[in-house]
Amino acid sequence: MNNKDLFKTIGYVDGNLVEKANTARRTKKRTFAKWGSLAACAALVLGVAVYTSPLKPSFTNSPQISQQTPVSAPNGVRKILNYNGFRYAFVGDGAQFKFTGMKPEKSLGSIDFDINQEIGKDDGSKDVEKDYASTFAVGGKLYEIPTYPSQFRIAVKYEGYYYLAEIVAKTNDSIMTAKEYLDMSNLKEHAKEIHVLNHVGNDVLKKMTDHASVESFIDGLYSAKTADLSNKEYEAIAQAQSQGKSYQLKFNLNDGTYMGMYIIPELKVVSMGDAYYQLPDLFFDQSGELFSGLTQDVLPLY
Repeated sequence: MNNKDLFKTIGYVDGNLVEKANTARRTKKRTFAKWGSLAACAALVLGVAVYTSPLKPSFTNSPQISQQTPVSAPNGVRKILNYNGFRYAFVGDGAQFKFTGMKPEKSLGSIDFDINQEIGKDDGSKDVEKDYASTFAVGGKLYEIPTYPSQFRIAVKYEGYYYLAEIVAKTNDSIMTAKEYLDMSNLKEHAKEIHVLNHVGNDVLKKMTDHASVESFIDGLYSAKTADLSNKEYEAIAQAQSQGKSYQLKFNLNDGTYMGMYIIPELKVVSMGDAYYQLPDLFFDQSGELFSGLTQDVLPLY
């Protein structure tokens, strides 16, 4: 396995944007790792409305999934697993969760292969793409979550604790359209509000709480097209991140969890899972006010 395959499959995480720019010169795709797993980093986008609509009864009485441990700072090999041809990232970089009002009971199998064993090998092995392989919780049991299709989220029970894993890509890295991703997550049905955060995710800059506006914003994401980025464009993304032009979109869901994306309005680029997508001008014509006037501290370079 060469370095390109390793970065593509494992998703090595660090916070050094300079190194990410250097990596982009050496590889064409997926060389800029996210700040940990999807859900760990929270999300981006739209939250302009000041009116808060009352929650539907189904929202208030729905089964809940609560995070029991804090999100750890991503460091080293990313926590991922493979199942049914898809790659999942552990939510909260391996945070523990509690299920209330539902219980994961339908078994999906067991994690039986440690991807970490493949790190450093250069023999062209495809074991890193095989089902039931993981960098975390090896030996754990996989379960279907009653409120989600297994293509989007699955529960992992390991040493008596539950973890969540969320889809980020196909294991063979074939193209996943924005429609595929959004349909699998059923985001339009699950999302109740959207927060725009700074890139690091520790400061809420704007909120969107009107349900109709949230749905309209998600509809707009369906217009995103898979981006085939050049080395220069990857470098532009890294530069935008380091200059404070990248934001997180945090979609707060009815069950108490959230899913996240990154967005760079200046470049009209959004990330869903591990892929980058290009948004049309119309999307920003309709939602541009959400991103106007946003400010954040420039990220430090290490």
